Amino acid sequence: MPPQFINTRGRVLEEIRVPVLIEGGKNVVLQQLADLGLQFLRRHPEIRKVGIAAAGPLDPQKGELLDPTNFTSIKGAWGRVPIVKILKKKLNRTVYLENDAAAAMLAEHWIGAAKKYRNAMILTLGTGLGAGVICNGELVRAGRNLHTEGGHIIIHFNDQSAPCGCGNLGCAEAFLSGRNFSRRARQRFANPNLTAVDIAELARNRDPRALAAFEEYSEIMAIAIHNYVRIYSPEIIVFTGSFAQAADLFMKDTSRHLERLLKRQREGIDLLPKLALSTLDNAAGIIGGAYIAFHR
Repeated sequence: MPPQFINTRGRVLEEIRVPVLIEGGKNVVLQQLADLGLQFLRRHPEIRKVGIAAAGPLDPQKGELLDPTNFTSIKGAWGRVPIVKILKKKLNRTVYLENDAAAAMLAEHWIGAAKKYRNAMILTLGTGLGAGVICNGELVRAGRNLHTEGGHIIIHFNDQSAPCGCGNLGCAEAFLSGRNFSRRARQRFANPNLTAVDIAELARNRDPRALAAFEEYSEIMAIAIHNYVRIYSPEIIVFTGSFAQAADLFMKDTSRHLERLLKRQREGIDLLPKLALSTLDNAAGIIGGAYIAFHR
């Protein structure tokens, strides 16, 4: 959890990084957020607005978390949480809420890798798989104030090897999040202790099992992106999140598979998007949260 103090140009002036106490349940995490916010306010009383970039599902207009998929712990699911109302009261500041992938997309379009593009998409690779989209210069929203949950398109229906946190089987997130990549790859090694960093290092050292794990990942990523391209037609797709640090092991092969899938052109338009890494040092979501606070 990295609360940050950000100026109107998107520059991070100060940050605090602490582990999220997710196993303590929602009340513990909410209090942790409030305590960190109060630390900033004591040092910087000039702060007037607070932006939150959070995993979904959520309703940014009502300022509510809607039982976020990846927040469940031994304390149970979160249910509906009026996080804006809670933090507004605790911090005595105006508070805004946005989906983390949408916020990351806005940040990349503002000052990052997608700055020069009117049609762009971001994929956040971490605990889950988030997706944010800008079409014709505008952020794409789903109906009923919801966000486009690109991580939960189904890639392989009823695949028992790919359980997703949403309760379904075979979602894109069940294959492509960093957490689920590690889970699947560990089965190849029969080693439950390997991390994504370990597996990436093995792949860079040409371990055949690790290379096979990344080859599978590249193929499935290309399938997911093919589906996104057919719906949104982005000119660029930006990867961010902790697992994007392994992009050297999947981005080139993903592009190769994607080129094959998109070999047909539509009305003379080349549908193949540029694949790029975030230029915001894994801070796109937080910077996007600040963007929302400044511009909403």
